[in-house]
Amino acid sequence: MGKTQNTRTIVGSPLTPALLRELGVFDEFPPTPKEFDPNANWVNMYRIWACHGFRRSGNQNVGFLRISRTVAKPDEPFTLRLRREVVQVDGLVSTVEAEINCLNNDLASPVKWRLQSRFLDPNRQNLDDLGTDERAVVDDNIIEVRTRGARKFRRQVGPRFTSDWCLLEALQRLPFEENAIASFDMLEGLTLLKPNQRLSYRGAYPTKARATELSLHRFDQLGDGILPYEYWLDENHRLLAVISHNKAYILDEQAESITAQIADQLRSSYHRRTKAQSK
Repeated sequence: MGKTQNTRTIVGSPLTPALLRELGVFDEFPPTPKEFDPNANWVNMYRIWACHGFRRSGNQNVGFLRISRTVAKPDEPFTLRLRREVVQVDGLVSTVEAEINCLNNDLASPVKWRLQSRFLDPNRQNLDDLGTDERAVVDDNIIEVRTRGARKFRRQVGPRFTSDWCLLEALQRLPFEENAIASFDMLEGLTLLKPNQRLSYRGAYPTKARATELSLHRFDQLGDGILPYEYWLDENHRLLAVISHNKAYILDEQAESITAQIADQLRSSYHRRTKAQSK
């Protein structure tokens, strides 16, 4: 018997915006509106894409992240609101929503927030036992968290801390200068403490776009307990992509509708399969 040829080609190099474009993950980044101001009010929508290590198979869109910034006056504290949906097996959907009050500093440090999560089954029914609802306040480097059911606990952080979601805002206000931001603590998902993080600006990288070239500016994040992160911004300081290992967040205004289509397809497949098994 002849040997079957393996036609799957590994990616073979770290993901970058240029490689993502080559893999067909996106064609072009959406243009930044002329009125975009990182210090004002804005909304960014990101498509979440995952790579299984091969160029032509196993890669897929898995969800979206929408984040908005609201501020009354420049240079004052502001509010971030976010919603993340991730589609899982059989069309089960994991949803996280948060409202975060932030300081207007270089880390967008959170001072107060509410975090809610829930899971929807393939019938779009809420799985109550898997949901969470937390409220937190920060005072003198102590985070006091209250959860559903009146449970309360405290956590200490360093004098400089933020969350991974808040960094998506803070990065858009940072100068393109080759000075690393001093070490800070990070609450991943506003839940898991990751100490000793560090951001650094790595420079501008020419990237082909349509018939011209644009410069993408890159920041790197390294620290304890995380995979390295790369953040890519345009000349207007709008965050276009976040890449970490096999996952990318890509600015895409259609991300929410794409995610809804994926969930519907997986639910339909699940119901066809369970119906056939019941016969």
